[in-house]
Amino acid sequence: MADPQADGEPLLGVRDIHVAYGAIEAVRGITIDVGAREIVTLIGANGAGKTTTLRTVSGLLRPSKGEITFGGRRIDRLPAHEIVRIGIGHSPEGRRVFPRLSVRENLEMGAFARRDAGIEDDFGRVYDLFPILTERSAQAAGTLSGGEQQMLAIGRALMGHPALLMLDEPSLGLAPQYVELIFETLA
Repeated sequence: MADPQADGEPLLGVRDIHVAYGAIEAVRGITIDVGAREIVTLIGANGAGKTTTLRTVSGLLRPSKGEITFGGRRIDRLPAHEIVRIGIGHSPEGRRVFPRLSVRENLEMGAFARRDAGIEDDFGRVYDLFPILTERSAQAAGTLSGGEQQMLAIGRALMGHPALLMLDEPSLGLAPQYVELIFETLA
């Protein structure tokens, strides 16, 4: 991917997107730019469209109007798996772990699109970030506590080695020390 920052383009560009669930428009004309190494937050009341916006960038929903670009390339009509391959990771609200798979297998799912030699190193980084996942590596993800599942969901997103990481409610269910650790790591 060309360096969008060299051209003055944002890494992620969301332009006037509209997203509806049937007749109900959940997002009306949002525009966001995200630069490389930049932290951007969406803040709003429940039902304001934060999750819908992230799901749309991830390709899980389609905008009825507007355009989304990543690295200068239009992506709003790409399938979700292709969006992961080009470098966008998403840790969804509500964790969404694969409950019958082990912790390790869930992390492997996060790296499904990768073919490089650095995957094992990234397991180490995720386990360093969340040591409890090391202890629970063979345990079924569905038997983890809510906070542990949240750590796993974030770790799974990191395993894709994304250029852009989107976290939806990243502190949900986490003990305060883990919330602090996540935000320090992101910074």
